[in-house]
Amino acid sequence: MKRFPELDVFGCPLEGVQLIEASAGTGKTWNICALVVRLLLERNCTIEQILVVTFTNAATAELRERIRARLAGLARALALLTDEAPAEDDAHDAGPLEDPMVSALVERLILSGQVSAEQALLRLRLALNSFDQAAVHTIHGFCQRALAETPFAAGLPLAFELMPDDEAIRHDLAVEFWRREVDPAAATHEGFAAWLVDNEVTPDALVDELARRLKKPQAELRWPAMPAGDDEPALSSLYAAARQAWQSSAMSPARLVQDALPNLKANIYSADGVERARQAWQRYFDAGDAEAPLDAKALLLGAAKLGQGAKKNTAPPDAPFFALADALLSARNAQTDRHVLRWLELLRNWLMWAPDALRENKREARTVSFDDLLSNLHHALLAHSWLGGVLRERYPCALIDEFQDTDPLQFEIFSRIYGAGSGPGSGGPLFMVGDPKQAIYSFRAADLHTYLAARDTADAAYTLAVNQRSTAEVIDAGNALFGRNARAFVLEGLDYPPVRAGTRERAPLHDAEPAAGLNVWLLPGGDAALAKADAQARAAAATAAEIARLLTGAAAGTVRLGDAPLTPGDIAVIVQTHVQGSRIKQALAQYGIGSVELTQDSVFASEEAEMIERVLLAVESPGDLRVLRAALATPLFGLDAMAIFRLQETEATDMPETGAIAWIERLQRYRQLWLERGFIAMWRTLMRELEVAPRLVAGTGGERRLTNLSHLAELLQARWVEQPGMTALLRWLAARRRHGGGGDEAQLRLESDRHLVQIVTVHKSKGLEYAIAFCPFLWDGHVREAGKRFAIEYHDGGAAVIDYGRDEHIRAQASAALRREQAAEQARLLYVALTRAVYRCYLVAGIYTAKRNTKEACASMLNWLVAGQDVSFEAWSDSALAAERIIAAWHGLDGPALRVSALPEPGAAKLLTAREAPAPLESRRARRALRESWRIASFSALLSQAGHARGERTRPDHDALASLRELAPPPAANVPAGLAADDILHFPRGPAAGECLHRLLELADFTRPDSWPDAAAQALRERPPAPAGAASAAHWSAMMQRLMCELVACELQPGLRLAEIAPAQRLTELEFTYPLGAVPLEALRTLLRTHGYAELALDAATLRGYMKGFIDLVFVHGGRWWIADWKSNHLGYDAAAYARPALALAMAEHGYHLQYLLYTVALHRYLRNRLPDYDYERDVGGCLWLFIRGARDAWRSAHGASGEVPGVFVERVPLALVEALDRLMRAADPQEAAA
Repeated sequence: MKRFPELDVFGCPLEGVQLIEASAGTGKTWNICALVVRLLLERNCTIEQILVVTFTNAATAELRERIRARLAGLARALALLTDEAPAEDDAHDAGPLEDPMVSALVERLILSGQVSAEQALLRLRLALNSFDQAAVHTIHGFCQRALAETPFAAGLPLAFELMPDDEAIRHDLAVEFWRREVDPAAATHEGFAAWLVDNEVTPDALVDELARRLKKPQAELRWPAMPAGDDEPALSSLYAAARQAWQSSAMSPARLVQDALPNLKANIYSADGVERARQAWQRYFDAGDAEAPLDAKALLLGAAKLGQGAKKNTAPPDAPFFALADALLSARNAQTDRHVLRWLELLRNWLMWAPDALRENKREARTVSFDDLLSNLHHALLAHSWLGGVLRERYPCALIDEFQDTDPLQFEIFSRIYGAGSGPGSGGPLFMVGDPKQAIYSFRAADLHTYLAARDTADAAYTLAVNQRSTAEVIDAGNALFGRNARAFVLEGLDYPPVRAGTRERAPLHDAEPAAGLNVWLLPGGDAALAKADAQARAAAATAAEIARLLTGAAAGTVRLGDAPLTPGDIAVIVQTHVQGSRIKQALAQYGIGSVELTQDSVFASEEAEMIERVLLAVESPGDLRVLRAALATPLFGLDAMAIFRLQETEATDMPETGAIAWIERLQRYRQLWLERGFIAMWRTLMRELEVAPRLVAGTGGERRLTNLSHLAELLQARWVEQPGMTALLRWLAARRRHGGGGDEAQLRLESDRHLVQIVTVHKSKGLEYAIAFCPFLWDGHVREAGKRFAIEYHDGGAAVIDYGRDEHIRAQASAALRREQAAEQARLLYVALTRAVYRCYLVAGIYTAKRNTKEACASMLNWLVAGQDVSFEAWSDSALAAERIIAAWHGLDGPALRVSALPEPGAAKLLTAREAPAPLESRRARRALRESWRIASFSALLSQAGHARGERTRPDHDALASLRELAPPPAANVPAGLAADDILHFPRGPAAGECLHRLLELADFTRPDSWPDAAAQALRERPPAPAGAASAAHWSAMMQRLMCELVACELQPGLRLAEIAPAQRLTELEFTYPLGAVPLEALRTLLRTHGYAELALDAATLRGYMKGFIDLVFVHGGRWWIADWKSNHLGYDAAAYARPALALAMAEHGYHLQYLLYTVALHRYLRNRLPDYDYERDVGGCLWLFIRGARDAWRSAHGASGEVPGVFVERVPLALVEALDRLMRAADPQEAAA
């Protein structure tokens, strides 16, 4: 067993190609962050030069945030150590001085003199300031960026569209090839067309095989030898001869066999069997086709079978037909083999032609798919040797996370750039970080053999052996379980290195009924062994009962994490399939315990995808009764079997409104709606009219079903927008259902966001941790059918192979290799599942019966872990140990950390809490008359007195109240001579310009400068700021882009920059409408005056109705909610014009303080209704009125020591005033308002 040294992350060399082999919970991300820090400080790299690659968007986002937080924490700690005031931008990222990374950084780098503390702090702050440019990408994102920077090397058009998939193009190519190649072959060769139909071989089969090939472009394709000629005439002549012999025999062949039954073995021949054979031959000959279907029972009337069935010392019956039957059956098999080989020859031609045709087709259409990003960069690296050097100069250092999920193409890309495998010390620095024991994504083409090969060629390899996730008891149990069998993971080179507990402090788990780190529940054995279905039911029931006990204890205060009670969200049940998840969900429901399923399954693989396809097919063809019945049988229509049966009787009788005719008419209406208004309008109408949502939610798993339907409808609508057309949409849906793909956007969504027990698949659980984990179904030893249609995928000598061969011996070897790889992946799935728990894990194990024996159970990979150490894997899979020895092996593991006991027998399920009958609901009745003074008010209407007309249509206030002084064009003498042409101070003034700049800020992504040119162009097109002939028009776009650069970089508050506000953290143009009781405007004036605000010219009327407005921007930063309002007012050309005194004057002149007061009340009400435990003082940051022409850090120095940011007016309204305003707005009458 090969052992690697443990990684010293602050001592390992920063050069060459190095592999870091982790284990679950050993701080892989922490070490990646440490390496990034070292590269920044020791190699003096910029954050843009350090390439960090992982494999999913979610992992990329998390890794990016973790690296940034680590840099900010270190910067904070270094600032404290150097007695320097911490950078304002780092103030919210507290980095404790006792952080082990800080101590290691100081000891290894600073005290040793490699870098001074001041230099380190400066480099960290530079990295943080430019972190938006950090090169943390998915593999596809990196390839896209690399191609964008070198489009000529890749041979790509300068402008191309990135398409999520190229399914439609592939299908069109398949149809073209079928028409050109397959159809002529079917017409030429007798029986080939029938074989294609019988085996359901269509153009979709071509698409599937192309997808297989493109997923593994470097795999070796192995093909059988093709026959030189055909023997089809021999089959026809044998068929004619056998048919003649059957019909002309004096005594029928079947009668001869019936008479000879006493001389034939009874376990092979019976009167009933011979009769069925006779009927099979008769049907076959009546068909008149040599390749017509023939039942397997026909073999009983063949000479070979009769010879096997004859008793000892007796001769089998003899007739010419028996020998002809054998010859005919042999010729039929040979003909079938010829059809298969003919199809494989066509398939080989297809796979030689299609990839190039697909690439050329997309090149002409100027489109690129996600998979093309990898292949295009790989081709470019092969074609241009200099390209690797260019990319390495751009990204001199690289770290690949989750490297166990790489594939040969991806690894070769990085090898070409960083010189991996080209000799010790010649490449890198390239760090490959992964855990091969968690390589569970072979279905995504992840190739563990690539990892193992890369490990062998790395300059150095290290391991991470300290588990910071789990308690010592859980870790000891894992070591005992996975360390018992030296070949636990089956494949050579994949071992289990024991790990030890780290120093992470965590709240202890308290339980009145203590348990071990790993609690193994054994299924009943011996004569009491359960059938598989019963074992599943018992395992689910025991799991639900224990969860109920834990949550009951939590409610009573006896089961706690520290001082807090255990919650349902702390518990996970890890399953392998959706069916298992549903079983657990139902078992938990018996106790009234809510649960939510987390899975990486595609929504296209769900039952709801089949439902929606049936319904859409019926809408497309409403007159097809077969399709109609298939649709009506889905739960969407709410009909039972009897109702559907009766449709056939009622469609032409006296009840047409309940028969098929009524449904046809309704579907025709839906079809017309689809054609006229689009898919989503039709679907929503159907859902509403058929009352689908309330009916589904009322049933078992209703939330899950409704979530899936909504998800599918959303995906279908997106596809409809991209490619309208019923037929195209249905074909796309069928392809998605067939492949079960669709990427991240098709992954099943949560059906509820409540705090519930987590039911999670093994794949989804990877990377997550749970306080308590249950694994009730890992004992299942069922092995999937080896191989796929037409080909078997496996590895030969570490290289991927797609084998289309027909040789039985070779296929048997290939199937055995595939079974070995599947078993090895199952062992890795077990590892992932059993390493999720922090405090405690429950595992069901043991023996069950399937097909009346325990062979499947005994051969399970879970049992292999504990009892397979003394046999080879091949011997184990062929004939595993006896059940008794396996059970004894489990008991041999029993100890303090791993306790083995019998599966508990759950009692009657009791609800955790009594459910009270819901109070009857009654609609509220109006008790007051409408008043004539009712109106919709807004800030601008209150000030301009333009709001007195009833029903006024309120629009966003985009600087509509600018003064004449601000609107007037400046005299040329007032414009500074050195003012750059693209300075926003040149931009036109007035409401139209304000609309344009507001539109820019609404469209722009503050975190993505590359989006700003398009946002500016769209804003100018939609909201032109001045007549097109204006002298400065040529510079408007440049002015707007420069404005964005200065505005997002401006430090509005300590640690607050718009550049850090992602789209998910902001609400743009948030419209609000809240009711007004009876608001005397005089009372409003008095309230503002009392709190020190400037006097406003408001009339003495009483305002009733609604207050309506649009908040330019609401965003979250540092856990607090902020209001921002853009002001494009032109106040002058220098910093003094945008200083606090000038802004206060502008605020008072335009009454903007009333605006932010009204907006604050709106936000206060909004958050109070949406945030649990809302607290204004804690949750609201304040108001930022941004005079965007002057908000720039470059002018900050003009304010001297105050460091005040020009153009930024900040106010946080006192809670007392907010509540007083809220009461005033809610008042039902003037007297209440006064109170």
